[in-house]
Amino acid sequence: MRNRFLGAAALFLALTAVISFWPSKASAYSGPVAGMFEVTGMFSFSKSDYGDGNQEWTRRWTGSLGYHFTELSELEVSFQDVLARTIISGFEDTTFHDRIYSLDWVQSFTGREYPLQPYVKIGVGQLDRDATGSYAGGTSPPLVLDQYTVLAGVGLRVFLSKEFSLRAEASTYLTGGSINTYQKNYSSNFGVSVYF
Repeated sequence: MRNRFLGAAALFLALTAVISFWPSKASAYSGPVAGMFEVTGMFSFSKSDYGDGNQEWTRRWTGSLGYHFTELSELEVSFQDVLARTIISGFEDTTFHDRIYSLDWVQSFTGREYPLQPYVKIGVGQLDRDATGSYAGGTSPPLVLDQYTVLAGVGLRVFLSKEFSLRAEASTYLTGGSINTYQKNYSSNFGVSVYF
């Protein structure tokens, strides 16, 4: 999984380099300007079926409201709701429900004259986790976890008009602010943004 995440990050950086130097004459696709608001909704779902009723699945949705200070810089208030279920007979039967509230800085790499806008984001937030279930040997995960978290991500906006874009994002939240936890909580989300 770690290699897949690093591979996606390397691909993103390569695409960013290409897009940043790709001239665009498509002013109809111009992105946000200073003073604009952005409302975003994103969703993802993944499932692995191991047979004999053994499976893992995760459902995640994200909502955010951002304010653009410049055409390249945005401050965003975000909420993520994540539900993860794991059933592996004889080893694990758990459900984790995470709610992440965050304040994020979003920095785009290309100006409004480009219809493709790669970006990075970093933020701080609160992780509220409820857990149920058990592991092999009868141990249980902590029932409640309320912890400071750091968010980091990379993404791409594809402008279809001046007021509407498609958005793809790979992000992680670092429980307790520890970089060592990035691979435990990462995902790819897809959604839309509206600008006004």
